[in-house]
Amino acid sequence: MKKGNLFIGLFTLAFFSLIVLLVIPSLGARKATFRADFVGSETCKECHEEQYKNYKMSIHSLTEKKDYKIKGCEACHGEGSAHVEAGGGVETIFSFKASVFASKKTEKCLNCHRQENKNLLFAGSDHMKGSVACSDCHQLHPDMGRDKLLTKEGYKLCLSCHREIAEKILLNERHRITEGMVQCTDCHKNHEPSPRSRLNGFKNEACFKCHTDKKGPFIYEHAAVRVEGCTACHDPHGSVNRHMLTYQSTAELCFSCHTSAPIWHNSFTVNTVCTNCHSTIHGSQLSPRFIK
Repeated sequence: MKKGNLFIGLFTLAFFSLIVLLVIPSLGARKATFRADFVGSETCKECHEEQYKNYKMSIHSLTEKKDYKIKGCEACHGEGSAHVEAGGGVETIFSFKASVFASKKTEKCLNCHRQENKNLLFAGSDHMKGSVACSDCHQLHPDMGRDKLLTKEGYKLCLSCHREIAEKILLNERHRITEGMVQCTDCHKNHEPSPRSRLNGFKNEACFKCHTDKKGPFIYEHAAVRVEGCTACHDPHGSVNRHMLTYQSTAELCFSCHTSAPIWHNSFTVNTVCTNCHSTIHGSQLSPRFIK
């Protein structure tokens, strides 16, 4: 029995040794054949004529005029000699196909874009944390006429992922996004780290860029604005309320926080408009109860 086990062990060892002896030389030969060298964009043009034409008409072609170590097509796709010698094939060159990790695709872009903007912090952005690569939003070989090399125009690009917002921006009371008067990036950061509310600025700063009359400073501040921000009361993407409130009724909104109120409020109904009296609700210089 022991001799049989010894024979099987020796046979297995010999078998795997033979495989190693056969495979390693072939790998070495393949490595020698497909060496990683740069061949230049003109070589790429011979097979990829349409992509080369779009590339030459895009801002990406400016890499050839920059003092970069790597230029042209290979600035994004890496050394092309193996690809040329193999007669093509996505496995012989870096490609931006869906199966490639977002971090690897993004790193290719940042090799150049970090040189243009030393303060670029895309690695800490919500998009990067969510495994969204640059090429998910931007074209590598862009069609002409697209702003910032985007794969879709304006808000339509954002809505391709943020589907929960699509219905809101069609409500009657909304920021005029579909009309082009407001862009998503007017309020939201897309290439940098952002606070919890994902706004382009700390809490209310994104809102105050347009709504300057609500900024203050006020002697008496509305606690909801100071602590939670404008979105404590307003839905910026769209609402059925004409002031874009999170509730249809003003009274319902106010009583959602102010559960206890003076006794003379007991007769109020859901149709009561609290701001008829508390008209300076965003902040006041005179009244702690925001009465004008």
